[in-house]
Amino acid sequence: MTDHDEQELLSRLFMVRHGESTCNSVHRIAGQRDAPLTFLGRIQAEKVARGHRGQHFDRVYVSPLTRAYETADTIFAIGAPDTDAPEAVVDERLMERDFGSYTLESKSILQRRHGIAEYERAMNADSPTMHGGETFAQFKDRVHAFYEQELLPALRRGEVVCVVSHKYVVELICRFILDRPADESYDLRLPNSQMLQGDRIHSYVKNENETMNMVYDWVVVNHPMVFCAGLAAGLLANLAGLRVATSPYLLLLLLVLASVITMCRIELENARTFVTDRGTLRSVALRYLALPIAFAALLRWWDVGSTSTAAIAAVFLATPSSVVAMTVSRCLGGMIMPTFAQVLLSSLAATVSFSAVLALTLREDVAPAVAISAATSTGIVTAAYALVKRLRERSPIRTAKYGERNGYVAVLLLTAFIVLVCLKLDLNGFTAYAPTAVGIAVGLRLLAALLKRRRHVQTLDDYTAMTYPNVFVVVIIAALTGNTPLEQVAIWTLLPMFVLSFFDSWYARHLVVAPDDPRWPTVLGLKDPIPAEHHATATVRALDDPDARLSARS
Repeated sequence: MTDHDEQELLSRLFMVRHGESTCNSVHRIAGQRDAPLTFLGRIQAEKVARGHRGQHFDRVYVSPLTRAYETADTIFAIGAPDTDAPEAVVDERLMERDFGSYTLESKSILQRRHGIAEYERAMNADSPTMHGGETFAQFKDRVHAFYEQELLPALRRGEVVCVVSHKYVVELICRFILDRPADESYDLRLPNSQMLQGDRIHSYVKNENETMNMVYDWVVVNHPMVFCAGLAAGLLANLAGLRVATSPYLLLLLLVLASVITMCRIELENARTFVTDRGTLRSVALRYLALPIAFAALLRWWDVGSTSTAAIAAVFLATPSSVVAMTVSRCLGGMIMPTFAQVLLSSLAATVSFSAVLALTLREDVAPAVAISAATSTGIVTAAYALVKRLRERSPIRTAKYGERNGYVAVLLLTAFIVLVCLKLDLNGFTAYAPTAVGIAVGLRLLAALLKRRRHVQTLDDYTAMTYPNVFVVVIIAALTGNTPLEQVAIWTLLPMFVLSFFDSWYARHLVVAPDDPRWPTVLGLKDPIPAEHHATATVRALDDPDARLSARS
């Protein structure tokens, strides 16, 4: 076949990875577990339908798993009696790979446990770290059988064909088209619901870099090491005499950008479920309203000075949770969205608690301090939330793709923040400020461990949200209000906070919900796979090899 003939043939092939599923939203591996689409997943599919309205398709091949079938039904209305709808073929060979022991595991936990490279090898080939499920040869053989027996013949007949399936199935078909050897396989980072045209696969793959993709993942998964490296670099530069006073407005810009990127990858459309959760509301009311206000009132009764250690501790007690907590939740194996709910609610609560703490501890310039704290602590999170929510509504595929691909950028922006504030650190104040900073970092962890819900699916998120206060915003508030002691303590607090994150990685093992926990099916809305023959509106293709069929359903 000439290059022209191949391009002409591939120009009639379209492939779509299903929309965002409930497992995608919590960063867990679904495999052949039947996870449904999220609200965003349905919006993504509707976006594809609108973008390709008027495009003629002769045939649509679909995986029988719900997330793929619903995506195909939304795009092509295969469940509607419409003569213009393409012929739909449900083919079991298009099911996602059975990942065995990796199923329902957190991707980040696996990447930390086995390393990024070994995780990629397990997902794209075979690895001794994955037990049970399908071998890569079994997976490849069944997808290749579909490719040779169904897909290529349809394209050679001149049909315009779309395959609606799963990430690793689509990537495997790309490998067949590109004729790549197995040892060259790697994550193509296919976004949910983006329609990929066959004759553009070469250019799509060319834009991906295996090494850099793994570096980006490493930066996100190992963000505590990156933050600590930034701290070390800033302290060494400071020690060498490079003292720079960065504008707090530049620091504010870095914080806003990092917040927006981080939220782009969070399932904001389902925020109401977690924001209205009674346990979360009770936790936020106690942790971010009752405790800081009571403590500040006690300090006022004792007539403690505004620059005293106790007054500074009261400020940190009222400080809302940081957007960093969402990245920490993702990397430790949490559900992410409960952490976001605490970030949002604690930021709203800060309008009251920060105001009360500042009013009770400051003696002058209370009004400007309250206004600045409300604008920075509450304003940043709520503005970022409103902006990202709007972006996800207008461009659901691109926004989710941007957030997923650029998580490392948010980490690097916050690292730049850390380096810059370390350059204005008073190293001579170590004995005055560092003990307070260590006490705050340790004390908040003890408080989080005490207030977290026990044996709950959101326990890890409770701990994470309450452990990582928005020290970044405290630095900005202190700089804008001219509160030097508070600013110095806040900068010094960055060091123990992220050093202790290595303890959090160990402690999280006792809090994270295991993949075989019986609550996952309910939490994620998992269902038993619907047999292909039950899709009455579509032609059915089962696996030809009985042994392969048994493997695919195991």
